[in-house]
Amino acid sequence: MAVSYPDIIGEYIDQSERFFSSGLQYGGYFEPTKIAPEQVANLYLFVQNVFNTPLKTQLSVQVPQSGGFLRAKKDMLKVESEEIELELSAGEAGLLAIPVTTTEDVEEGEHSLTIEVKAQAQKGAQRVRPTQSQSSLDTALIDSPVGLNLVSSLGATYTENSTKKAPFKLNVAGKPAPPERAPQTKHSYEQIWTENQVQFFNQAVKELNLREVKLKDELNVESLYANFFGETTTRFADAGLPLRIGEAIIMAKILTYCCQYFLSSPKRRNGLLVPIWEQALANEMNTTDSLDIIRGVGYYHVLRLAIAVSFGIIAKAFGRQLWPLQERQLVANHIADSIEAGQDLDPEFLYLPLLMAGTQICGNLKLKGEDPGLTLALIAKARDARPNLFLDDDMVQADKVYNRILKQALQ
Repeated sequence: MAVSYPDIIGEYIDQSERFFSSGLQYGGYFEPTKIAPEQVANLYLFVQNVFNTPLKTQLSVQVPQSGGFLRAKKDMLKVESEEIELELSAGEAGLLAIPVTTTEDVEEGEHSLTIEVKAQAQKGAQRVRPTQSQSSLDTALIDSPVGLNLVSSLGATYTENSTKKAPFKLNVAGKPAPPERAPQTKHSYEQIWTENQVQFFNQAVKELNLREVKLKDELNVESLYANFFGETTTRFADAGLPLRIGEAIIMAKILTYCCQYFLSSPKRRNGLLVPIWEQALANEMNTTDSLDIIRGVGYYHVLRLAIAVSFGIIAKAFGRQLWPLQERQLVANHIADSIEAGQDLDPEFLYLPLLMAGTQICGNLKLKGEDPGLTLALIAKARDARPNLFLDDDMVQADKVYNRILKQALQ
C-alpha cells in the first residue's frame, strides 16, 4: 500500500462496516429514516477514493419493486437519476446526496434502495486507505468520534465489505403527506477532502513528533489552566455570558482536564494536537509558542472535545449515558459554534455539560495552592446567583443531575 491518507469517512459516520467496490470505499444513511408516502428522504453517501490516482465511478441506483410471481413488478421508490457519474481525484472524499421519494405503488414497510458501483482506476494505482482499521480512541469517555475532528489522526474502527451492491434501508409508513413545497430531487456532490490537504496533516505530525519532549514540559497542568482561564473569561464574555469567578475556575479546569486526558496517552495525544497544528500550518502561522496556538487556534477544538468528555464524565458518574448521542452532538455544536462566533449563549449550556463535569472532577485536578473546597463553594455560590437556570420542563433532569453532583462534591 502507498502512504496511508487520513480517514475522512469516519469523521461523518460511525459505522463498523464500509462498503467497497473497484476502488471506492463508502457508507451512508437515510435522513430521515422513516417517511410517509410522497415525502422525500435523502440518502447521504460518504465516499472516498482509496487509490493514489484519479478514479472514474458510475453508481447505479436500483429501487425496490412491488409485486411478485403473479403480479407485474412496479417501482415503489424513485430518484431523478438512476445513473450517477463521479470523477474523484487521488484520495478524494466527498458527500453524495440522493433525494428519494415514493411512487403511487409504494407499500408500507422497510424497503432497500441498492447502490451498485462500477469504477476504473488508472494503471499502477496503489491503495492509500486500508481494508480495515482500529481506532486509537479510548471509548471510556467518548463513545463516538463523529464531528470531533479526531478520526484523521486517531483512525476509525471498521472492516471493509467488498461488494458490487450495497443496500440502504428506508421505512415508509402512514398516510400520504405531500410536501408543502416542491422538494429538491436532483442529486448533489460536495467535495470534503482532497489530496492537497494531506501536506499540512503530515507536516503537523512531523513537527509534533520532533517537539514531543519539549511539549510535555510546556503543556503542563498549571500552564494550560492559566491560559484557559484567561481565554475562557474573554470568549464567554464576548458571547454575552460573563462568568462568575467559580464558573471561570471550573471551566478552565474542565478544559485542562480534557487536554490532560489526551496528552496522558501516546495513542490519544495526536487527537488533541494534530488538528490544531494542521490548522495553524494551513494558515501559515508561527507554531513556536505551543500555548498560544492551543489557546487561540485550538480553543474551538479543545472546547468541542471537552464537551464530549464532559458528557462521558457525567455518564461514568451515573453509570449510563443520560442523553442520546444526537442530542449531545447538537448541544456540542451549539456551544462551540456560539463561542467561536461570539454569539449569545444561554447559561444553561454553560452548565450542561461543562460545569456539571467540571464540578465532578474538581477534586481530581488540584492546582498549586488551590483549596478545592473553596472552589466548590464558589461554584455553588455562582449557581445560586442564577435562579432561572434549568426552569424549562425539558431541563428538569439536568437540574436534578447537577444538584446531585454538586451536593456530593461539597460533602
